[in-house]
Amino acid sequence: MDLTLDQLSTAPKTSDGLAPIGQEPNPATEPTSFASPPEPARRGQEKQQKAIYGSFMIGETEFAIPVSSVQEVVNEPKDISPVPLSPDYMLGLFNLREKIVPVVDLRKLLEYPDAPKDKAGKVAIIEHGAHSIGLLFDRTSEVLNGKDAARVDFKPNDRGIKDIVIEGVLKFEGGDRLVQILDPQELLNLEKLPRSNSGAEASRQAFSRGKRHSCISFQTGHTSCAIDLRFVKEVRELPKLDQSLFAHGHILGTANLRGVILPVIDFRSFLGDEPVIEFTQPPQERRMLVIETPEGPVGLMVYSIDSILPYYEDEILPFAKLALPCGDLVEGCLIDQENRIVMMIKPEMLQEDKGFMEAAKACQEIYPPETEDSETSAQLRGNTRRTFIQFTFDKRFALETSKVSEVIERPAELLEPPFALKFVEGIINLRGDLITLLNPRLLYGMPPTKTADQKVLIFKHNGQRFGILVDSVDEIIMTTENQIAALKPIDKQNTERSVAEDVAGCIQHTNTFGTLNSVLILDTDALVTRCLRSMEQ
Repeated sequence: MDLTLDQLSTAPKTSDGLAPIGQEPNPATEPTSFASPPEPARRGQEKQQKAIYGSFMIGETEFAIPVSSVQEVVNEPKDISPVPLSPDYMLGLFNLREKIVPVVDLRKLLEYPDAPKDKAGKVAIIEHGAHSIGLLFDRTSEVLNGKDAARVDFKPNDRGIKDIVIEGVLKFEGGDRLVQILDPQELLNLEKLPRSNSGAEASRQAFSRGKRHSCISFQTGHTSCAIDLRFVKEVRELPKLDQSLFAHGHILGTANLRGVILPVIDFRSFLGDEPVIEFTQPPQERRMLVIETPEGPVGLMVYSIDSILPYYEDEILPFAKLALPCGDLVEGCLIDQENRIVMMIKPEMLQEDKGFMEAAKACQEIYPPETEDSETSAQLRGNTRRTFIQFTFDKRFALETSKVSEVIERPAELLEPPFALKFVEGIINLRGDLITLLNPRLLYGMPPTKTADQKVLIFKHNGQRFGILVDSVDEIIMTTENQIAALKPIDKQNTERSVAEDVAGCIQHTNTFGTLNSVLILDTDALVTRCLRSMEQ
C-alpha cells in the first residue's frame, strides 16, 4: 500500500520515523513531528537516512524530499502576509500554531508557469535545526524507497537557483519514471529568506510576562506593521507638505507641526516595498506617525491606522534573522485579533537611523522652532503628560489610552442576544471572552450609520469588558493636564444633553490644519450607568 506525503505526516511512527507497514493512517491525528533531521550529506554521498522520500507534484513533474526533513504537510494557508523586499518566489509568512513560517512557492522558484488560481495547493513544512520553511506545491504523490531506484547526483555549476536546490534524480522502473531530488539544506539557505527561531519558543516561556504594553498597528501598503505607543509622539492626518529642497529619496518634503518643521518620510519606500510614489501632494486620507530622534522629530507617512493592540513582550514571535536589507528594523511578529501577522518595528532603530537624524537636524538648523512654540513646549514638558485616542460618532470624542484595553475592527459576525435593547449592537466573541457591543449613536438618539472605517474600543467597567462602536478612530492625541478643561455650560448648548451628561471634560487640540478644536472626553462609567438604567426602565 502506498502512502502519500501528507498521510505520512499524520501516520503513527515507528522508531525510524516511518508508518508501521500495513497500518492505515488516522487523518484525525494531530500532525506529528518527524525526528530531527540529520546533517545533510554532501552531493554524491547518499546516506541511509535519506533512503525514504516523500514525493509531490508540480504540474506533471515529480519531485522528492527526504521524509526525515519533513515535519508535516498542511493545506495552503488562506492568509499569507507579504514581506517587503522579498524575492518573487517567497509568498510571505503565515502563522502555524503560533510559529511564524515563511512560504516558498516552488513553482516560481523552479521557474514553472503560475498555477490556476482556483486550485489550492499543499505546503510541506521542512526543518533543519531551529529553522523551518514551508514549500508550496500542487499536490502530494507518494512515499518512495530510494533503494528501489538508481540515483544520479548532480554537480552544482552555479547557473541558478534550480541548479543549487536540485541535488539529483531518482530513476524508477528502468528510467521510465524520473523523480528530481530537492536538497532541504539549500532550500533553508535561500537568499533573503526569513529564518524563524523555533528554538526560542521554549526559552521565552520561562520569562515572566512583565508589564503589558500597547502598540499602534498600521498599513504601509502591502504590509501590516506596528510600533510601541511609548515611542510615538503623535498620530494624525497627514498635513500639507512643502515640496522643499528636502524632497528626495524617501523624504517627501516637510510639514509644519505647530511651528516645528519636520521631514516626512514615505515609510513604505523606506522599507523598500517599492520606489517612492511621485505626486504633488499625498492623498489626505494618509496618516503620519511622529517619532522623536536625538536631532528632532520625524514624520512617517503610512497608508492607514488599523488598531491599538495590547501585548506582552513574550507575545512577540521572534526571528533569529531576517536576511533582508531592512531586517534589523523588525523585532518580530504579533498576531492580531483577525489572526493576521503584524511586523513589530524596533523603535530605537528608527530613532537612531542616520538618514532620519540628518534630515531632522537639517530641518532644525534651517527652520528653528518658533519662540512661542518653544515656550509652549517647555510648559508642556512641565505638566503631566496624557495620551488619548480620538474617535468619531457624529462628533469628536476621546478616551484616555489607559482606559482602552484594545481597538479592533467591527466583527463581520456578532452574536445576537435575546431581548437585546436597541443600543446593544450584539455580542463579540473575542478570544473566548463574550463582550457586549454598545452603539452610542443609538444610545444617544443619533441616526445610525455603517461605514467601512468602523472600529470597536474595548474598555472595562467594574471588571467586565464592554465595546463601543465608533464611526472611525482618527488619531492619537498627546497632551498635558493644562490642555484639559471642564465642559462649560455654554459648550453644552451645542451638544445633545444626554451626551453632555456623560462627558468628563474636553481637550483643547490643534488639528492638522492649525485649527483649535475642542474634543469631548467620554466618561465610560457614566455611559455604562446610562445603559444599565435603560435596562431597568
